[in-house]
Amino acid sequence: MKINPAPFHLAQAIITGLIVALSVATLGTSAHTLDVFNKQQPSNPWWLPLWPQHFDTQGMKALVASSVVTLVLCGAFLVASFVPKLALRQKYTLRALLSLATIFPSLLLTLVTVVWAHILNHNAPEVDTIQTWTCKYKSSQPLPQDIKMPSDMGNASFKSLCQESKFALYGTLTIFLLLGTSMGITIVTWLADKWASRQSRKEGIEMGSVQS
Repeated sequence: MKINPAPFHLAQAIITGLIVALSVATLGTSAHTLDVFNKQQPSNPWWLPLWPQHFDTQGMKALVASSVVTLVLCGAFLVASFVPKLALRQKYTLRALLSLATIFPSLLLTLVTVVWAHILNHNAPEVDTIQTWTCKYKSSQPLPQDIKMPSDMGNASFKSLCQESKFALYGTLTIFLLLGTSMGITIVTWLADKWASRQSRKEGIEMGSVQS
C-alpha cells in the first residue's frame, strides 16, 4: 500500500501557521491589556491606586510569556521547514524530532498558563485579576455629581480590556489544543514518511533485481 505523506506535511504547516498567527494575536492583546493596567493603575481611581495589592497580574504576565515562547519556537520550526538547505522533508526523523522539541515545551507551558489563569480568576472578589475587574465594572457609570474626568481616568476602556483579556486566555487555550493536534500530526507524518521511504527502497530493490 502506497502512502503519500504530502497532505500530512501540508496539514502540519497549516496548523503550525495557525499557532503562530494566534500567538501573535494573543501576545498583542495580553501585552496591551497589561500595559494599560500598568499605566493607569497608579492614578486612575477606577483601578484603586491606594490598593494595588488588590490586583494579581501574574496570570496576564504568564499569558504574555507563553505567547512569546510559543511564537518563537513554532515560528522557528515553520521557517526551518521551508529552508531548502536544511531539506527537512527528506530528513523525516530529524524533522519530527525538531517539531516535537518545539511543540512539547509550548504545550506544557500553555497548559500550565491556562490552568493558573483560571485559578487566579476564581480568587475574585478577594483578589481581582485584570479580567475579573474590567468585566465586572465595564458597564458601571460614575455618579451624576462626579466631576467629568479624562478617558484615562475612568472606566471607558474596561469593555475593550475585558474582551482582550478574555481573548488572551481563550486564545491560549485554543493554542494548547492546536499544539496537541500538531503533536499528533507530527507523529502520523513521521510514520507516513517512514512508510513511504521504506516502500521506495523496496521498489528500488525490486527494479534492480528485475534489470539484473
